[in-house]
Amino acid sequence: MLGSIMLGRLRKTLLLTATGAVFCLSGNSIAAAPFSVQVPNPSTSPSSPRFVVLTQPVKAKIAYGETVLPAGMKLPVVSSDATSVRVNYMGELQTIPIGAARFEGSAAELPDAASEIPPIVPSKPAAVPSTTPGTQLQVSLQPGYDSRMQGGDISMREMQLLLSSHCSEGVDLSGAGTKIYNGVTYLMDSEQAATVLGLAHSVPSRVPVAAPGFPKNSTYYIGYDGAFEGHFNRLYLVTDTAKQVVAIQLVDEHPKGRWKSAAALAAATWSTYNFINARMRASDTVRVQAVSKRQGNIILIDTQVYQRVRTRAGRKNVDRYEEQENAKLFIPIPFARIILHCAKIGLAKT
Repeated sequence: MLGSIMLGRLRKTLLLTATGAVFCLSGNSIAAAPFSVQVPNPSTSPSSPRFVVLTQPVKAKIAYGETVLPAGMKLPVVSSDATSVRVNYMGELQTIPIGAARFEGSAAELPDAASEIPPIVPSKPAAVPSTTPGTQLQVSLQPGYDSRMQGGDISMREMQLLLSSHCSEGVDLSGAGTKIYNGVTYLMDSEQAATVLGLAHSVPSRVPVAAPGFPKNSTYYIGYDGAFEGHFNRLYLVTDTAKQVVAIQLVDEHPKGRWKSAAALAAATWSTYNFINARMRASDTVRVQAVSKRQGNIILIDTQVYQRVRTRAGRKNVDRYEEQENAKLFIPIPFARIILHCAKIGLAKT
Protein backbone atom coordinates (compact mmCIF):
# COMPACT_ATOMS: atom_id res chain seq x y z
CA MET A 1 0.00 0.00 0.00
CA LEU A 2 2.76 2.41 0.99
CA GLY A 3 4.69 1.49 -2.13
CA SER A 4 1.68 2.38 -4.33
CA ILE A 5 1.34 5.77 -2.64
CA MET A 6 5.03 6.56 -3.14
CA LEU A 7 4.87 5.44 -6.80
CA GLY A 8 1.88 7.74 -7.42
CA ARG A 9 3.67 10.75 -5.91
CA LEU A 10 6.75 10.05 -8.07
CA ARG A 11 4.62 9.97 -11.21
CA LYS A 12 3.00 13.29 -10.25
CA THR A 13 6.38 14.89 -9.65
CA LEU A 14 7.68 13.74 -13.04
CA LEU A 15 4.53 15.01 -14.76
CA LEU A 16 4.85 18.48 -13.18
CA THR A 17 8.57 18.68 -14.10
CA ALA A 18 7.84 17.84 -17.75
CA THR A 19 5.04 20.42 -17.88
CA GLY A 20 7.35 23.11 -16.47
CA ALA A 21 9.94 22.26 -19.08
CA VAL A 22 7.35 22.70 -21.82
CA PHE A 23 6.40 26.12 -20.41
CA CYS A 24 10.08 27.13 -20.18
CA LEU A 25 10.68 26.14 -23.81
CA SER A 26 7.55 27.97 -24.88
CA GLY A 27 8.70 31.02 -22.90
CA ASN A 28 12.05 30.98 -24.69
CA SER A 29 10.34 30.80 -28.09
CA ILE A 30 8.12 33.79 -27.33
CA ALA A 31 11.06 35.85 -26.06
CA ALA A 32 13.05 35.19 -29.24
CA ALA A 33 10.26 36.29 -31.57
CA PRO A 34 10.87 40.10 -31.32
CA PHE A 35 14.41 39.66 -32.68
CA SER A 36 13.05 38.41 -36.01
CA VAL A 37 10.59 41.31 -36.11
CA GLN A 38 13.40 43.86 -35.66
CA VAL A 39 15.40 42.68 -38.68
CA PRO A 40 14.66 45.12 -41.55
CA ASN A 41 13.44 43.73 -44.81
CA PRO A 42 15.77 44.95 -47.58
CA SER A 43 12.99 44.75 -50.15
CA THR A 44 10.85 47.22 -48.22
CA SER A 45 13.59 49.65 -47.13
CA PRO A 46 13.65 53.07 -48.89
CA SER A 47 15.77 53.14 -52.03
CA SER A 48 19.13 54.86 -51.58
CA PRO A 49 20.70 57.26 -54.09
CA ARG A 50 23.05 55.48 -56.50
CA PHE A 51 26.39 56.56 -57.87
CA VAL A 52 28.62 55.56 -60.74
CA VAL A 53 32.39 55.73 -60.90
CA LEU A 54 33.82 56.39 -64.36
CA THR A 55 36.15 53.63 -65.55
CA GLN A 56 37.55 55.71 -68.43
CA PRO A 57 37.67 59.41 -69.41
CA VAL A 58 34.43 60.70 -70.96
CA LYS A 59 33.91 63.92 -72.94
CA ALA A 60 30.97 66.04 -71.81
CA LYS A 61 29.32 69.10 -73.30
CA ILE A 62 28.99 72.01 -70.89
CA ALA A 63 27.47 75.45 -71.19
CA TYR A 64 30.34 77.14 -73.05
CA GLY A 65 32.36 74.26 -74.48
CA GLU A 66 33.34 70.78 -73.47
CA THR A 67 35.29 69.09 -70.70
CA VAL A 68 36.73 65.66 -69.94
CA LEU A 69 35.32 63.80 -66.97
CA PRO A 70 38.32 61.79 -65.74
CA ALA A 71 38.36 58.09 -64.91
CA GLY A 72 37.66 57.61 -61.21
CA MET A 73 35.16 60.49 -60.90
CA LYS A 74 32.04 59.56 -58.89
CA LEU A 75 28.71 61.01 -60.04
CA PRO A 76 25.10 60.68 -58.81
CA VAL A 77 22.79 58.65 -61.07
CA VAL A 78 19.58 60.21 -62.36
CA SER A 79 18.44 57.25 -64.50
CA SER A 80 19.87 54.41 -66.57
CA ASP A 81 18.98 51.87 -69.23
CA ALA A 82 20.70 49.00 -71.03
CA THR A 83 23.09 51.22 -73.00
CA SER A 84 23.65 54.41 -71.00
CA VAL A 85 23.45 56.07 -67.61
CA ARG A 86 22.35 59.65 -67.03
CA VAL A 87 24.21 61.50 -64.29
CA ASN A 88 24.22 64.91 -62.65
CA TYR A 89 27.42 66.88 -63.32
CA MET A 90 27.57 70.46 -62.01
CA GLY A 91 23.77 70.73 -62.15
CA GLU A 92 23.53 69.49 -65.74
CA LEU A 93 22.33 66.12 -67.08
CA GLN A 94 25.07 64.15 -68.85
CA THR A 95 24.65 60.82 -70.66
CA ILE A 96 27.49 58.34 -70.10
CA PRO A 97 27.93 55.06 -72.05
CA ILE A 98 27.16 52.15 -69.74
CA GLY A 99 30.51 50.58 -70.57
CA ALA A 100 32.38 53.61 -69.19
CA ALA A 101 30.87 53.48 -65.71
CA ARG A 102 30.71 51.20 -62.68
CA PHE A 103 27.72 51.36 -60.34
CA GLU A 104 28.23 51.86 -56.61
CA GLY A 105 25.91 51.94 -53.60
CA SER A 106 24.58 54.85 -51.61
CA ALA A 107 26.79 57.48 -50.04
CA ALA A 108 26.13 55.95 -46.60
CA GLU A 109 27.55 52.63 -47.76
CA LEU A 110 30.77 54.12 -49.09
CA PRO A 111 33.81 54.54 -46.85
CA ASP A 112 34.22 58.21 -47.76
CA ALA A 113 31.36 59.74 -49.73
CA ALA A 114 33.18 63.08 -50.09
CA SER A 115 36.17 61.51 -51.80
CA GLU A 116 35.66 60.90 -55.48
CA ILE A 117 38.26 58.13 -55.68
CA PRO A 118 40.76 56.56 -53.33
CA PRO A 119 44.36 57.68 -53.80
CA ILE A 120 46.59 55.56 -56.00
CA VAL A 121 49.69 54.37 -54.18
CA PRO A 122 52.49 53.68 -56.65
CA SER A 123 54.23 50.33 -56.24
CA LYS A 124 57.43 51.68 -57.76
CA PRO A 125 57.30 55.46 -58.21
CA ALA A 126 59.75 57.28 -60.41
CA ALA A 127 60.87 59.35 -57.46
CA VAL A 128 59.88 58.58 -53.89
CA PRO A 129 59.87 61.41 -51.32
CA SER A 130 62.29 60.66 -48.53
CA THR A 131 61.77 61.43 -44.85
CA THR A 132 65.44 60.95 -43.97
CA PRO A 133 66.80 64.11 -42.26
CA GLY A 134 68.86 66.20 -44.63
CA THR A 135 67.41 64.52 -47.75
CA GLN A 136 65.54 66.74 -50.19
CA LEU A 137 61.92 65.85 -50.99
CA GLN A 138 61.26 64.88 -54.59
CA VAL A 139 58.13 64.67 -56.70
CA SER A 140 56.48 61.24 -56.69
CA LEU A 141 55.25 59.93 -60.06
CA GLN A 142 53.90 56.64 -61.36
CA PRO A 143 56.02 54.45 -63.68
CA GLY A 144 55.17 55.43 -67.27
CA TYR A 145 54.24 58.98 -66.24
CA ASP A 146 55.82 60.32 -69.45
CA SER A 147 54.37 57.74 -71.85
CA ARG A 148 52.30 58.97 -74.79
CA MET A 149 48.71 60.02 -74.22
CA GLN A 150 45.80 59.38 -76.57
CA GLY A 151 44.43 62.67 -77.84
CA GLY A 152 44.69 66.07 -76.21
CA ASP A 153 47.12 67.45 -78.79
CA ILE A 154 45.55 70.92 -78.82
CA SER A 155 45.81 71.39 -75.06
CA MET A 156 49.37 70.01 -75.00
CA ARG A 157 50.48 72.44 -77.73
CA GLU A 158 48.86 75.35 -75.93
CA MET A 159 50.53 74.35 -72.66
CA GLN A 160 53.86 74.17 -74.50
CA LEU A 161 53.39 77.68 -75.88
CA LEU A 162 52.52 79.09 -72.47
CA LEU A 163 55.39 77.43 -70.58
CA SER A 164 58.26 77.18 -73.07
CA SER A 165 59.05 80.91 -73.07
CA HIS A 166 59.81 80.72 -69.33
CA CYS A 167 61.70 77.39 -68.95
CA SER A 168 62.97 74.37 -70.87
CA GLU A 169 61.73 70.79 -70.76
CA GLY A 170 63.41 68.27 -68.48
CA VAL A 171 62.94 65.77 -65.66
CA ASP A 172 63.63 68.18 -62.81
CA LEU A 173 63.15 66.56 -59.39
CA SER A 174 64.43 69.56 -57.42
CA GLY A 175 62.68 72.66 -56.13
CA ALA A 176 61.04 71.43 -52.92
CA GLY A 177 60.05 74.42 -50.81
CA THR A 178 59.49 76.80 -53.75
CA LYS A 179 56.77 79.28 -52.79
CA ILE A 180 53.59 78.76 -54.83
CA TYR A 181 50.70 80.69 -53.27
CA ASN A 182 49.88 82.28 -49.89
CA GLY A 183 52.30 80.22 -47.82
CA VAL A 184 51.92 76.95 -49.74
CA THR A 185 55.19 75.57 -51.11
CA TYR A 186 56.15 73.02 -53.74
CA LEU A 187 55.86 69.42 -52.43
CA MET A 188 54.16 70.51 -49.19
CA ASP A 189 51.77 67.86 -47.85
CA SER A 190 48.25 68.63 -49.10
CA GLU A 191 46.69 68.49 -45.62
CA GLN A 192 49.27 70.93 -44.33
CA ALA A 193 48.62 73.17 -47.34
CA ALA A 194 44.89 73.12 -46.61
CA THR A 195 45.60 74.18 -43.04
CA VAL A 196 47.88 77.01 -44.21
CA LEU A 197 45.12 78.28 -46.52
CA GLY A 198 42.44 78.00 -43.82
CA LEU A 199 40.68 75.12 -45.59
CA ALA A 200 41.19 72.42 -42.96
CA HIS A 201 37.50 72.33 -42.02
CA SER A 202 36.26 72.09 -45.62
CA VAL A 203 35.14 68.82 -47.19
CA PRO A 204 37.46 68.21 -50.15
CA SER A 205 37.19 65.85 -53.11
CA ARG A 206 40.15 64.12 -54.77
CA VAL A 207 40.01 63.46 -58.50
CA PRO A 208 42.60 62.36 -61.10
CA VAL A 209 43.84 65.18 -63.33
CA ALA A 210 43.02 64.45 -66.97
CA ALA A 211 44.89 67.47 -68.32
CA PRO A 212 46.90 66.51 -71.45
CA GLY A 213 50.62 67.01 -70.84
CA PHE A 214 50.50 66.47 -67.09
CA PRO A 215 52.34 63.33 -65.88
CA LYS A 216 50.16 60.35 -66.77
CA ASN A 217 48.25 58.66 -63.93
CA SER A 218 50.32 60.67 -61.44
CA THR A 219 48.47 63.87 -60.56
CA TYR A 220 45.22 64.63 -58.75
CA TYR A 221 43.31 67.71 -57.76
CA ILE A 222 41.63 68.39 -54.43
CA GLY A 223 38.87 70.95 -54.88
CA TYR A 224 37.66 73.43 -52.25
CA ASP A 225 34.74 75.86 -52.36
CA GLY A 226 35.24 79.29 -50.84
CA ALA A 227 36.01 82.92 -51.57
CA PHE A 228 39.55 83.61 -52.81
CA GLU A 229 41.00 86.98 -53.85
CA GLY A 230 37.55 88.50 -53.80
CA HIS A 231 35.95 86.70 -56.73
CA PHE A 232 37.35 83.18 -57.23
CA ASN A 233 34.94 80.56 -55.86
CA ARG A 234 37.06 77.38 -56.30
CA LEU A 235 40.60 76.46 -55.32
CA TYR A 236 42.36 73.31 -56.54
CA LEU A 237 45.42 71.80 -54.87
CA VAL A 238 47.14 69.73 -57.57
CA THR A 239 49.14 66.88 -56.01
CA ASP A 240 51.41 64.00 -56.98
CA THR A 241 50.89 60.36 -55.94
CA ALA A 242 52.28 61.09 -52.47
CA LYS A 243 49.70 63.89 -51.92
CA GLN A 244 52.38 66.58 -52.24
CA VAL A 245 51.30 69.91 -53.79
CA VAL A 246 52.74 70.48 -57.28
CA ALA A 247 50.47 73.32 -58.50
CA ILE A 248 47.47 75.44 -57.47
CA GLN A 249 44.57 76.71 -59.56
CA LEU A 250 41.95 79.34 -58.73
CA VAL A 251 38.68 79.44 -60.70
CA ASP A 252 35.93 82.05 -60.91
CA GLU A 253 33.01 80.14 -62.42
CA HIS A 254 30.55 83.05 -62.33
CA PRO A 255 32.24 86.36 -63.29
CA LYS A 256 29.85 89.29 -63.11
CA GLY A 257 29.62 92.26 -65.41
CA ARG A 258 32.82 91.68 -67.38
CA TRP A 259 32.49 92.41 -71.08
CA LYS A 260 34.83 92.84 -74.06
CA SER A 261 34.25 94.01 -77.60
CA ALA A 262 34.71 91.79 -80.62
CA ALA A 263 37.69 93.90 -81.66
CA ALA A 264 39.38 93.41 -78.30
CA LEU A 265 39.08 89.63 -78.71
CA ALA A 266 40.07 89.45 -82.37
CA ALA A 267 43.36 87.73 -81.47
CA ALA A 268 41.79 85.37 -78.91
CA THR A 269 42.35 82.10 -80.77
CA TRP A 270 43.05 79.76 -77.84
CA SER A 271 40.95 76.66 -77.18
CA THR A 272 41.72 75.56 -73.60
CA TYR A 273 40.35 77.81 -70.88
CA ASN A 274 40.82 75.54 -67.85
CA PHE A 275 43.78 73.12 -67.98
CA ILE A 276 43.20 71.27 -64.69
CA ASN A 277 39.58 70.47 -65.52
CA ALA A 278 40.42 69.96 -69.24
CA ARG A 279 37.79 72.46 -70.43
CA MET A 280 37.88 73.65 -74.03
CA ARG A 281 35.69 75.88 -76.15
CA ALA A 282 33.48 74.02 -78.61
CA SER A 283 31.75 76.85 -80.48
CA ASP A 284 32.64 79.76 -82.76
CA THR A 285 30.58 81.99 -80.50
CA VAL A 286 33.14 81.51 -77.73
CA ARG A 287 36.52 83.25 -77.41
CA VAL A 288 39.39 82.25 -75.11
CA GLN A 289 42.25 84.44 -73.93
CA ALA A 290 45.38 82.96 -72.34
CA VAL A 291 48.57 84.61 -71.11
CA SER A 292 51.50 83.42 -69.03
CA LYS A 293 54.13 85.24 -67.02
CA ARG A 294 56.93 84.27 -64.70
CA GLN A 295 56.87 85.43 -61.08
CA GLY A 296 60.10 84.32 -59.40
CA ASN A 297 60.15 80.52 -59.61
CA ILE A 298 56.46 80.29 -60.51
CA ILE A 299 54.73 80.47 -63.89
CA LEU A 300 51.24 81.97 -63.74
CA ILE A 301 48.79 81.04 -66.53
CA ASP A 302 45.73 83.29 -66.68
CA THR A 303 42.77 82.25 -68.89
CA GLN A 304 39.33 83.73 -69.61
CA VAL A 305 36.47 82.38 -71.71
CA TYR A 306 33.92 84.74 -73.26
CA GLN A 307 30.49 84.01 -74.78
CA ARG A 308 29.24 86.17 -77.67
CA VAL A 309 26.07 88.17 -77.07
CA ARG A 310 24.57 89.73 -80.23
CA THR A 311 22.30 92.78 -80.05
CA ARG A 312 20.64 95.01 -82.62
CA ALA A 313 21.69 98.64 -82.99
CA GLY A 314 19.44 100.11 -85.64
CA ARG A 315 19.95 97.98 -88.73
CA LYS A 316 23.21 96.48 -87.59
CA ASN A 317 24.13 93.58 -85.35
CA VAL A 318 26.54 94.47 -82.58
CA ASP A 319 28.61 91.71 -81.00
CA ARG A 320 30.12 91.88 -77.57
CA TYR A 321 31.42 89.14 -75.35
CA GLU A 322 30.55 88.36 -71.74
CA GLU A 323 33.13 86.59 -69.54
CA GLN A 324 31.98 83.15 -68.36
CA GLU A 325 34.98 81.76 -66.48
CA ASN A 326 38.40 82.91 -65.32
CA ALA A 327 41.20 80.61 -64.11
CA LYS A 328 44.65 81.28 -62.64
CA LEU A 329 47.10 78.37 -62.61
CA PHE A 330 50.30 78.58 -60.52
CA ILE A 331 53.02 76.10 -61.63
CA PRO A 332 56.49 75.92 -60.05
CA ILE A 333 59.35 75.94 -62.59
CA PRO A 334 60.54 72.36 -61.78
CA PHE A 335 57.06 70.94 -62.39
CA ALA A 336 56.60 73.10 -65.50
CA ARG A 337 59.75 71.48 -66.90
CA ILE A 338 58.27 68.02 -66.25
CA ILE A 339 55.03 69.05 -68.00
CA LEU A 340 57.02 70.23 -71.03
CA HIS A 341 58.92 66.91 -71.01
CA CYS A 342 55.63 64.95 -71.00
CA ALA A 343 54.08 67.17 -73.69
CA LYS A 344 57.13 66.72 -75.93
CA ILE A 345 56.77 62.95 -75.74
CA GLY A 346 52.99 63.13 -76.07
CA LEU A 347 53.24 65.14 -79.28
CA ALA A 348 56.02 63.01 -80.81
CA LYS A 349 54.98 61.37 -84.08
CA THR A 350 56.89 58.17 -83.40
